[in-house]
Amino acid sequence: MKKHVLAVIVLWSLSYSLNAQTLNLKHFIEKALINSPLLQKQRNNNKIIVLNLKQFNAIYKSPKISINSTILFAPIISKDGLNNKLELTSKGSTNYVGYDLGISNGGQYQVITSVTQPLFTAKQYNVQKNKVLLTKSKNENIVALTQAELKQLVTHQYILCIKAQEQSDNTQRIIKVIQTQLAQMKPLVKLGIYKFSDLKLLEIELQNWQIAYKRSNTDYLTNFNALNLLSGIEDTKLFTLENLQLSLNLSPKKTSIFFKQYSLGSLSINTAQKISELKYLPQISAFGDAGLNATYTPSFDRLGFSIGLSLNWNLFDGHQKQLKRAQNKIRLANIIIDKKYFKNQNSIRKNNILSEIESLNGQMLLLDSQLKKYNDLLNLYKVEIKHSLISVLELKTVINDIAIKKQEKTNTLMLKEILINSYNYWNN
Repeated sequence: MKKHVLAVIVLWSLSYSLNAQTLNLKHFIEKALINSPLLQKQRNNNKIIVLNLKQFNAIYKSPKISINSTILFAPIISKDGLNNKLELTSKGSTNYVGYDLGISNGGQYQVITSVTQPLFTAKQYNVQKNKVLLTKSKNENIVALTQAELKQLVTHQYILCIKAQEQSDNTQRIIKVIQTQLAQMKPLVKLGIYKFSDLKLLEIELQNWQIAYKRSNTDYLTNFNALNLLSGIEDTKLFTLENLQLSLNLSPKKTSIFFKQYSLGSLSINTAQKISELKYLPQISAFGDAGLNATYTPSFDRLGFSIGLSLNWNLFDGHQKQLKRAQNKIRLANIIIDKKYFKNQNSIRKNNILSEIESLNGQMLLLDSQLKKYNDLLNLYKVEIKHSLISVLELKTVINDIAIKKQEKTNTLMLKEILINSYNYWNN
């Protein structure tokens, strides 16, 4: 029996230690980056890009080998002489039923192996290679944008969890203050220094804060579950989170991921123009074939081969190349307009955020000063209530005022963290 009790105590202690551990923001960001389906698909897209490059190498550099085989019979019924006779291939009949000999030639018998080798395709291959590398760069920038957005979302949700957690802690501290005052007041009620109604009023206030405590815990649970959902975490255990103090990243990036997408967009248009103009280059190929090619009964003396060159050159198509260039020139101008607008908007946005942070810093100083004065007043009330120098309503009022100020401070701190998180995101 003692062994069973000991085992239960050990398991309970282990469970408590696991649930008592704290998690930090880094944990959730790492999980989110690993579990993101979008990032997983982008990694697979990189593999496809590598295969595309190999495919273009095969198209422009590798020979194409094929086998063509045709067996065609065109028999006739010869009426030369006295009897009708079926002939698979005509032996010079002049009176017969069947296809005209000039059309059928007696049939066709082919087994030919053909080889075609593109020539002078370095320019075509290089253009397609540049397109593949550009696609890879665009994919990598999408990954960077996705990671930055995911980090911002997870951090924002983490801040909401910290806010709910701080609210719960603040409420718990208020409950302890009221419980302490109740313990001091009960003997004073018995002595007739305070009325019984004063004690009941303080007990009701305690219940109100206990309800608020449960509500804040529910709020924390809701936000914590949302954080797990964003991070792709299936664990349903509730953990305490480490406090957060983000720092402003004021140094601009050498290459902004937001501006890079405009540069890549311009490169994509220029590359598309180069690819469209490939069809205006002369396309030369060498070809050769070898095998059996006969129109009468096949035999080994009809084995042979042939070689040659082919040229395909588009000389005129109604000025489509010039029209395409004009269209892409307008598209490039649109990208410049979008980039300029984003740059201006982003600069305004970041300056506004910095201004708001500066304002919040000023509010924090005032709130800290007010809280110090309120705490000093509460300490005085704690002494005076022992001597029945203040009313319960006065004590209740100052406790509520302190709770409100602490919540204001928590809200201000969390808003500052949200603004820092937003600034760091737009400064990528």
